[in-house]
Formats: sequence, C-alpha cells, structure tokens
Amino acid sequence: MADRLTENRLPPVSVKERRTVYDGWLTLEVAVLETTVHGEPRLVRREVHDHGDGAAVLVYDSVQRTAILVRQVRAAALLTDGSGVTLEAIAGIVDDGEDGETAVRREAWEEAGCVVGKLEYLGRPYASPGSLTERVWLYLGEIDSSAQRGKGGGLAEESEEIEVVELPLPVLADLADNGEVLDLKTRLLVETLRRRRPELFA
Repeated sequence: MADRLTENRLPPVSVKERRTVYDGWLTLEVAVLETTVHGEPRLVRREVHDHGDGAAVLVYDSVQRTAILVRQVRAAALLTDGSGVTLEAIAGIVDDGEDGETAVRREAWEEAGCVVGKLEYLGRPYASPGSLTERVWLYLGEIDSSAQRGKGGGLAEESEEIEVVELPLPVLADLADNGEVLDLKTRLLVETLRRRRPELFA
C-alpha cells in the first residue's frame, strides 16, 4: 500500500535540542528542531507530551447487537466544557511488558467487567502527533457471552469511577451520525464496525 503514496518531498529535520521540563504521570519535553521553512533555515520549538501508548477496544455482542461502553469524567474535558462526562470505548494505557491485546483484555475486565473473546486488530495510529507521542492500539472485540460478568467500574487505587453503558448498535450509530460528542477513537471504532459488520446495525 505504501508504494501508492507519492515520494516525501519535505525538507530534512533534525533534533538540535531536547529537554524535559516536567516529569510526573506524563513527561513534557521541549524540542528544538533544525529544518528549513519555505527554503529558509529555521529553528522550530515544539512541546511534546509523552505518557506512553494507549489501547482501545469497542466491545460488542453480535447476538444482542449491542456495544459495551464506559462513561466517566475526564479532567481535560471538564476544564474545556464544564461537564467532562464522556462516553467512550473501553481504553487505557499500555503498561510495561504489555502489548495492545493484553492491555484491552485487562481494561475490559477492570472497566466493564467483561471478558473479550475474539479480537480484531485495526492498527496503531498516532492519537494527535502534533504534540503527543501516544499511539493507540485499536481493536474490535466480541464479548465472550459464556464468561461470567464482573462489576467493572474501574480501579479505586487509580481513582477511577466508571459507569458501564450497554447500547443497541443502531443507537450508537445514531449518536455518531447526529454529531454527539464521541471521542475520536470511539468514533473511528464505531465507523469501522459499521463498515465491516453492517448487518449488526440493521
């Protein structure tokens, strides 16, 4: 597929300087890039936020034609819109020693109390490459309906308070079509499931 793209004609870029200005749950670095802009040599300063990779899964039940999502308050959204309540696909940070599949199976149990059976890997795109190093492992996952459900709700030691929401897939599609605030990863997962399994939304 890559051979269908035109050749990269951008000028070369090198990292002239990088320094860490904050190191906590996330790391914030300031980078100075040496490049040319419209033919003129230039040093470009950028701030880069690193908190590791994420992984997300849209868990669905192909028999009941429902999806299992989570509702929670997100600090960044709270500062932006005053509510902060988001409805999202199950997701979390990929811990050291994990891959994306291990992470989403763990998060599905912790957040929603469900066991995921078959997983379909969709890719590992950057979340927002202008300022974040994060790449998100994306999956579609069928719930294992034979497995006992847990209570979910997140982990108290991680200060998580999560509500499990099970929605009919046509309702979820309507939310997306009507411009309801679904975060990008969730919107992408919903649209991918619609394209690959349209019969579930009928």
